[in-house]
Amino acid sequence: MTRLFEKYPWLKSVGCGVLVLALVLSICLPLMGMRSAEPDNPILQAEPQEITVLQAGKAPGGAGSGDGAETSGSGTNGDTESDLTGDVEQPDPNEADTEAGQDTEPETVPQDQPTQPDYSEASIGTNTDSNQGDDGEEVGETGETDEDLPLAPLDLGAALTWYKYGSEATSIVCAPGQSVGKRVLLAQLDNGSLPYSLDLTGLDAQDAVVTGAFFVRGNEVETPIDTRGAVPMSLPDGAEYQNYVFIVQAHATQKNQKGETVETDVQFTFILRLESGIDLDLQLNWQTLTAPAQATCSANGSISRTIKGDTIQDGLFQYDFSFLGESAREAEFVSGDYRATDGETGTLDQSGTLQMAPADGQDTETYSITVTARVSGQTIRYTFVLTYEDGLDLQLQFTWYKKPVTAQNLLCDADKRVNLTIKHNQLDNGLLDYRFALKGKSASDAQILSATIDGTALNTEKGSYQLQSSESGTTYTILVTADVNGKPVTFTVTLRYQSDVSLQMSYTITEDGTAKPCLLTCENSKTVNANPIYDDQLADGLLTYQFSIQGEDAANVTVSSVKCYQTGGDGNSLTLTAPDGSITLLLREKKTGNNLFTVAASSADGTNYEFKFNLPYKHRGDKEVKIKINLDDGMTVTNDTDVNLNVEAWTEDEATGQRTYILASGTDTELTVTLDGETVRSSGMSGTIQQYVLRPKNPETGDKLVHTLKIYAEDAYGNSNTLEIKLNGERVQKGQKIGEAQIYIDLSVVGLGTYGPVSYDVLADEPVSYVVLKAILGRDMGEPFGTAKASLGWATCDYSGTTPETGFYLRALDDGNNLGNRAEALSGDWSSYGADAASVYTAIDQYFQGSAHKEEKAALWRCIYNNKIPLTPASGILGEQAFTIYSGWLYSIGGETFYPGTSMSNWRLKDHDTLVLRYTLACGWDVGATMGSEGKGSAGYCAGCTNGTWWVNHTFQKQKDGTYACTACGLIQDCPHTNSHWKDLGNGTCIQICDDENGKEIGAAKAHEFGSYTADPENENQHIRTCKNCGAKENGEHRWPSTTAQAKCEEDVTLTLTCEDCGATKEETIPAAGHEADLRSWHKDESSHWHICVRCQKELPETKAAHQYALLYGTWRCTDCFAKHSEACTGEVKATSLNETSHQWSCTSCNAVSGVEEHHFDESGICTDCGHTKTSEVPEHNCADHIQGATDNGDGSTHTGTCSICGKSVTAAHTFHYTPNDEHTHTATCSICVASVTQEHDMVNGSCALCYYTPIGPTEPTDPEGEYTDE
Repeated sequence: MTRLFEKYPWLKSVGCGVLVLALVLSICLPLMGMRSAEPDNPILQAEPQEITVLQAGKAPGGAGSGDGAETSGSGTNGDTESDLTGDVEQPDPNEADTEAGQDTEPETVPQDQPTQPDYSEASIGTNTDSNQGDDGEEVGETGETDEDLPLAPLDLGAALTWYKYGSEATSIVCAPGQSVGKRVLLAQLDNGSLPYSLDLTGLDAQDAVVTGAFFVRGNEVETPIDTRGAVPMSLPDGAEYQNYVFIVQAHATQKNQKGETVETDVQFTFILRLESGIDLDLQLNWQTLTAPAQATCSANGSISRTIKGDTIQDGLFQYDFSFLGESAREAEFVSGDYRATDGETGTLDQSGTLQMAPADGQDTETYSITVTARVSGQTIRYTFVLTYEDGLDLQLQFTWYKKPVTAQNLLCDADKRVNLTIKHNQLDNGLLDYRFALKGKSASDAQILSATIDGTALNTEKGSYQLQSSESGTTYTILVTADVNGKPVTFTVTLRYQSDVSLQMSYTITEDGTAKPCLLTCENSKTVNANPIYDDQLADGLLTYQFSIQGEDAANVTVSSVKCYQTGGDGNSLTLTAPDGSITLLLREKKTGNNLFTVAASSADGTNYEFKFNLPYKHRGDKEVKIKINLDDGMTVTNDTDVNLNVEAWTEDEATGQRTYILASGTDTELTVTLDGETVRSSGMSGTIQQYVLRPKNPETGDKLVHTLKIYAEDAYGNSNTLEIKLNGERVQKGQKIGEAQIYIDLSVVGLGTYGPVSYDVLADEPVSYVVLKAILGRDMGEPFGTAKASLGWATCDYSGTTPETGFYLRALDDGNNLGNRAEALSGDWSSYGADAASVYTAIDQYFQGSAHKEEKAALWRCIYNNKIPLTPASGILGEQAFTIYSGWLYSIGGETFYPGTSMSNWRLKDHDTLVLRYTLACGWDVGATMGSEGKGSAGYCAGCTNGTWWVNHTFQKQKDGTYACTACGLIQDCPHTNSHWKDLGNGTCIQICDDENGKEIGAAKAHEFGSYTADPENENQHIRTCKNCGAKENGEHRWPSTTAQAKCEEDVTLTLTCEDCGATKEETIPAAGHEADLRSWHKDESSHWHICVRCQKELPETKAAHQYALLYGTWRCTDCFAKHSEACTGEVKATSLNETSHQWSCTSCNAVSGVEEHHFDESGICTDCGHTKTSEVPEHNCADHIQGATDNGDGSTHTGTCSICGKSVTAAHTFHYTPNDEHTHTATCSICVASVTQEHDMVNGSCALCYYTPIGPTEPTDPEGEYTDE
């Protein structure tokens, strides 16, 4: 061997290598063959999503069900992070070896048991690819036989619900074997505690049970917990975040397609990351064809949703954004934009519409929406990824028959699964009669190929199947396969056939002094949310309850336990007596406390049931809640157009006067608006004002409709109020004038004063963006809005937005003379004004030396400097960032400092409105706006200006050298003017006087700052207001609203008028006016005619008279009302000769007679009416009175005919009868020759002297049938 190695030395190295390789393989090969004990993930289609807590009688949907899945994540950049994946650490075999001489038994680590993962740095993202592996798989072409049918995907999820602030429920759902995460903020905890509940959800939840629940803090050891309770949370000192983990283990039972039972153990992991960030979520709300939908995104987070094409009308996505959380009040919506995968981009307002459509040649399109907001000096971004699907529209309609005649329908989308529960007592002896049908736009291109129930073939059209009952219930799987244009799709119905068992909870409260029984009914595995119970409805909070099993099979089921978790008090979980007992409900620091009852029941065969009831408990406050809106009771609004509503609600501390505002997005508060019973969502916020857009509907008939507007406000302490007003809606055409407004431009902060007013006609449904372009530039906006009657005629208006109707944002204005060059404003860079604060202050003071209001202007610019707002280069026109990075345009409604928190495209003016376009240098802080935090640093502002009026309010702080400096502008004074008063100068201004410096004037005089008007106790016709500084008083006449109220006929009308300025009221009486006949038309029956009153429409007996008939226009009619005799009587009318010259008509049936008229002789001398033969002697007569066969001469005044007595030709003047046409003309018709001419009214004392037309009320035509023309 030695000689061999000496001869071939390389063999030694080779041999060593072989030995080492053998050793390595002996270790690695067994390890490579090891299998994890963790079961495979059986769910393929469930996508974790944030869920909404449902109301009574509803159950949470399964993971992955619904219109769209949500993927939510958070982080500094808003990116969605990956799943937490715990590495399984394999034990080292060498660690099991014992040392020589060791007496103790060695600890053995099992090979198949992983150690606990370290969750301290785990991400909180979600799995966004849970459908991987399904693409391209076609049903019916897998090659599988009946013996190896695949197991249907397990539709099971776990839901973690926690209660922000102790009461506001938020949930996320996790799929089996997966992990999901969510951010929780310190501010959302309830005194350092997080109340929670863990539940199973999905179609298979009823066949699954929780086997274990655990809680982990960071990398600590997991500890067992109940499925509901509260856990402590805190953030370690100096840490940015802390992870907390909930782990749920469950055992699931399901059936394969052959009906065989398959059992699976699954685990769910929830990671909550506790942070101390900004509590500001953004909720995207949109309207589907059936109900509102929403998705909520956390700050700097992202979220995904799928929008089905058949859920919105013609792809039109109607949306609005609203802020949620403690910072919602201070948040400002800055911008919104979207980008589609096909390259389309655009901007979005806080509310509006987005037209969705699939990409060319595709069934889907993805829209990435980014929203930027500002709060507390920070910029926050939110990302919503919306996938629009407009492909296959196909559903299976599964119809089954109850007892067995009542049809019950269930719809299932293609390649989806739905759940159905049928109870024993709903079928006759378990016989299921069914019918299949395809529905949707694609149904005409599809046909059902096969249908099975647990592997047994069913008729693909209709049939019957015998269901088998069992004590614990039976589950069946119905699988239907269809073909759509050569592509197979499946529909799955999971049918649960079980006993009829539900749980009823009953309790009694007191309402208005009367006992009120309350009943709640809950199905198995469901949760019911009750209406709040107030503390004045129970004696000392004591609630006595009774639980009873309901249903056909109730006799075999008993309640086994009752538990209640209370968020009030210390957050305790209580075990109560069952099935009846009592519990003391608790408030949570005087706010709402939730009481979640969990009731367990079981049957004799061992079947278990669980029911949940949540009862909120609230305090009933006695403080006044004040509600202020911008609409008046009884005001007129335009139907079918946008009406902007501003709501401000608050409670006020009696001692300090401090207000606490109630917000629609607040915690434990409620602010709801309904119009005609329909809830209106908030469209935005400006400071403490919630904004809404009303859309009053038109009536089905007519033009007017009275609308009811209700605002209900309740704070967190149970103080509430309801404001209800009526709005008189009128139908008008778009673009029709509905009032007048005044328009101004306010450039006070840059020393250019104000421009205007421009008197403007307010048009129905015209956006403010159009108003600006018309009234400032003089543009023609086309029909139906056209041009303004007057404009400023400015030269430049630069704006952003797709069109003036969408996202209009005013960027710049100019009158053509370079306003920016004339402005009194600093620009460039602060370094050019000085190297330190003192030198910059000096430069600012020198810049405004000699200017009017120099001290106020200097104070403002000092504030801008101290709030660290960078300067920018000056521009010739006044635009955004012309002098500072926060300079630009705002618009105000009402003339003061209300700035709507929405685009001009979304605001409509109303009658008497004032619109002000106002320039700002500091994002609104210099002009009274409080919309956001941009522009406001730590210094704040002590000066500003609106509408030409400057204000200064220094706050002095003592310095080390004994002087006093303003904390905002840095002004140094020797005296802080602690003792001072204001002096009225008698010219509309007042000045501050320092009492500590012998009456020295402080600063410049300023205009009086008047408060609101109040009624003058010394003069009932006037009101008075007082300057809040010097106490100067100003009187003014009351401004009573104009009224269109009309007098009544028989009783006085008493009106209560309210002064539009001070709220004083007075009564005004309109005396009874008596009846006034409407002489323009007659009302009639068979025998008589009469007039009605123009006001009350009552019949006036003094005008009633019997018909008097004569032959008019070829028909026997009443000479007053022109009623036909034939309409009242069927008798024959005959003429009877009275003498040689005349005859009279009479009816053979009703004996009605006409006036006497002349004979009408023919050529042979016989009267054509009565048959009288004339004698040869011609009596003395006037031929014009006996004319017959007359024809019009065309001169408008005469006709020519033959005398009926002597036969001579005669020309005579027309004999006119007058019929009103409208308010201007009437028709004169000759009763002899029927000639007619249109004439203007001859108005005397308000009525036409000829036709008696009076312009009052609606006009009823005298000739409704149009018969008096040319007979």
